[in-house]
Order: sequence, then C-alpha cells, then structure tokens
Amino acid sequence: MLNKIKFFLKRYWIFIVLAAVASGLLLVRLNQRGQPVPEAQPTPTPQLNLSLLKITGAVVPLNTKVIFQEFSFPTRLKTYRAEKNELTSDQASRIAQELRFSGSAQRSEDVFLGTFYTWSTKTNYLSIALKAIELDYGVDLTQMTTPKQGNLPSPQVAINTLEDLLNKFELKPEFELKWQKEAYLSKGYYLQPTQPEQADFISVGANPTIGQHQLVGLDPTSPLISLILNKNKEVVRFQYQVYFSSFEGQETYNLKTKKEVESALLSEGRIVYFGTYQESVKAPKITQAEFNQITLAYYQEPEKNLVIQPIYILSGQGTLENGETTEIIAYLPAIKFGTQTQENIEVPREFFQLPELP
Repeated sequence: MLNKIKFFLKRYWIFIVLAAVASGLLLVRLNQRGQPVPEAQPTPTPQLNLSLLKITGAVVPLNTKVIFQEFSFPTRLKTYRAEKNELTSDQASRIAQELRFSGSAQRSEDVFLGTFYTWSTKTNYLSIALKAIELDYGVDLTQMTTPKQGNLPSPQVAINTLEDLLNKFELKPEFELKWQKEAYLSKGYYLQPTQPEQADFISVGANPTIGQHQLVGLDPTSPLISLILNKNKEVVRFQYQVYFSSFEGQETYNLKTKKEVESALLSEGRIVYFGTYQESVKAPKITQAEFNQITLAYYQEPEKNLVIQPIYILSGQGTLENGETTEIIAYLPAIKFGTQTQENIEVPREFFQLPELP
C-alpha cells in the first residue's frame, strides 16, 4: 500500500501541487467576498510653506498710540496659493502695437522684474515685465498739451475704458475687481489732487478681491490696476501690477487680536506711507504715531511670494522731528504665528529682530 502511494505521488505530484494552489486561491477569493472595496485615496495637494512677510518701510516709533475701537474682523482667515501671471514676448509686442509703438523694444533684466521690455517715443513710454506682469504706459506731461475746454469723462466712462483695455490686452483677470473711488487731478510737474471743477484729469483704479478682502501692494494708496484720462478721453496713464492670475484657498490661521496688534506693532509693523512726504527720496523721521483706523487686506509681496497672506492696514497721524504732522499708514502681518488650526508653525528667531533700514 505504501509503495502504491509513493508511486502515485511520484507520478502525479505536479497535479497535486496545482490543485493545492487553486484551492488556496479559491479560499482567499471566498474570504474577500462581501468586504467593501477600498476607495482610491486622492493624491494630497502639496501645501506651500508659510513664510514670513517681507514688508519694507520705517520702523514704528516707541511712542505710539493705538486708539481704534475693538474691530469686528474674523478670528481666522485663509491663506491662498497664487498662480503666476505671465506674458510672452509676442503678447508684449502686440500690446505695444495697440498703444501705437513701432520698432523693436529694448530688452533688460532685473532682479525682481525678470525680463522686461521698454518702448519710448518723444512723448510716450511703455514698459512691460513678462514673468509677473508689471505694465506701465504713460505720456510725458512736459511734452503734452492739456486740453482746458470741455468736461472730463464720467467715472463710469473711465471704468469702461479701463475694462476695454484689459480685454483688448488679454489682461482681464479671473478674480473680481474692487473699484476704488475716482480721483481728480490737475497738471503740474506731477499730477496733483484737486477738486472736480478744477481737474484736468480723472483717475480710476481697482484691486483684486480675495474672498471679502482686497489685494494690496506696497503702496496702499495706489490701486494695482489704474487709468488716467484727460478731457479728450485720451489715456494719459495706464498701469497694471498684478502678479497672479488666480488664487486657491489653502490653510486657515488665527489672526492677531486687538491687544496682540498693539503689542506687535513695534516689532512687526512698518510704516509704508507718509502722506505729502511720499515722494521724498528718504522717508522722514517719525517720532510719534497715533493710529485710529484699521482694515484687513491681503498683501502682494514685491518678491512675488506664491503664498498670499492677510495683513492689517493701520491709518493715523505721525509727528515729525520738527513737530509737523503727516498722514501715515502702516502694515502689520495679521497671522498669529504658532496658532494654525491644524498644526503649529515654527517661527524663526530672526523674525523678532528688526532689519536694518537702507
């Protein structure tokens, strides 16, 4: 009997092995029957690291008062991932042709602007940065005859003209625009603010809106998109300085409270606007400051950081060394570091050290 079993195993071993394998696979299949099929996990979107805002300006003086009432801003706010806004050299050339510039442009390189092109005539100039769009078109005021007769275009006509230019140049953004109050200007060596009945020009402008808050640049008084028209409805100035084409919401962070705003002003705040002294080569010395108004906005850094963060904008009066007063505006990062809703953020020690001013 034993010899017969050995003979059987020796002759049919391959079939026995195959049968065992098949039985094992069948058992595994039966064991899996009825169990839910695991869902495919989506690939997580990589989060951008939150870096510290780089705000250039004058240090807020030690003798500073904050007298605004308790504000009703949200306690938490999102940061946004931005998509760069770029132009090709062909698009830049088409814009130049639309603005009646002929001939080739002068190409230059800049640390912040990257590649940019310039065109110029006796009376007009144009510069366009490609990698993060900065477009500046204007007329040399010293070479321009200002029409004195007639009426200025209405604000709505100026807005429509600006929107037409954005469409023509394919610069119309995906995001909503927040239009600013129109301004009236008179001709001098610079354009000076004046009353509507004395104005030679009308200016309109807009900033992108992210959620319920505007995107601002380093100068809080200058819209990122603006247009100036004269009485003949001619374009005297057109500027476009929006580095991004779209924004996608990212992580949510806690914002500074009123008490934390007051304590952080000296270390983190920077005065970025000095009223009538804004054209000075060197920022004036502010010995005292008093802030009585605060708003919330998002900040477009000059270095074109792809993470868009919120800032507080504080407005008030500053006292100069000679005792004169001037309007001042300061920026303060709004995020309270170390209190992210999902995980804490490490803040480098150098964040609390004041940089040396140029």
